Amino acid sequence: MMMRIAIIGAGISGITLARALTAKTHVTLFEKSRGVSGRMSTRYAAPFCFDHGADSFTVRTQEFAAFLKPYLENGVVAEWSGKVVDCHLGKKVTQRLWGEKHLVASPHMNSLCKKLAENLDIKLNTEVAPLSQRQWDGWHLLDKGGVSLGVYDMVISTAPLAQTLCLLAGHLPNNTPLHYVHMHGCYSLMIGFNRPWQHQWIAAKVVDHPMKWVSINSTKPGRNKDVTSIVAYSCNKWADAHIDEDITQVQNLLLEQFQQVTRIDCTHMDYISTHRWKYAIVRETTEQSGYYMDTMKGLGCVSDWSSTSRIEECFLNATHLAQHIIGSL
Repeated sequence: MMMRIAIIGAGISGITLARALTAKTHVTLFEKSRGVSGRMSTRYAAPFCFDHGADSFTVRTQEFAAFLKPYLENGVVAEWSGKVVDCHLGKKVTQRLWGEKHLVASPHMNSLCKKLAENLDIKLNTEVAPLSQRQWDGWHLLDKGGVSLGVYDMVISTAPLAQTLCLLAGHLPNNTPLHYVHMHGCYSLMIGFNRPWQHQWIAAKVVDHPMKWVSINSTKPGRNKDVTSIVAYSCNKWADAHIDEDITQVQNLLLEQFQQVTRIDCTHMDYISTHRWKYAIVRETTEQSGYYMDTMKGLGCVSDWSSTSRIEECFLNATHLAQHIIGSL
């Protein structure tokens, strides 16, 4: 009988892990949202769309390059190129050099995860309850309503750090890498105009300011160029200081800051929304092992907390955890 594995979370980490394990084990993915992708999610508000999590990714290893090759060939992944600038409050916009290629999924950032998720056993809109004690036949998973989700030999959480600690509370030693990691927050301000983008640049690094990055989402490959879709990200320090504040008040503050630093008048904007990412990026830590796995208990975890939060790192850590599990079978 094949090992039964439950993976909690269907972002890039969970889907990568599931794909790598499917040939050797029986895998079921549980995702509390209505769709896959996690930090590679896309917000739809027709005619606008916003990659409000990761806005692009880079390639620094041969392993990740080999994985992406077929998706670059079939257009699911494409290079996002154009003029990038630096913005300083009260100063002239200056050009900025990108030192490496920046890639995006097309036509939306979640397109890659959707493609990878094909033929996987995924249960959407399903929030797993914290684990109870393991029984003689395995882990008995329940949803938040107490409904059985099945019995599994192994449970792996790829959920955000705080959720993983809650799910696995009481089953982890106090000295796991998870207990030494801290995450910064971030806000994504989404703005839409029913007109094409009117400037030459596609993205801006904001210097010494509550905002840190502005992405013109509609300039990416495969996007609707007849409208302007903008995602402006707060800096992590500012987000941490405002993380529990009313989202409408935060949105008003960010919009004011956005207009001041970019000099883009939003008086006649056609759409605005804000997303709060409580656990957006890892703070500096020396305890980055890539993943945690207790083979004897049949319990593990891997996600964007386990190294640098980059998409490539999420993919690599999940791949290496899968190799560890297959090697132990």
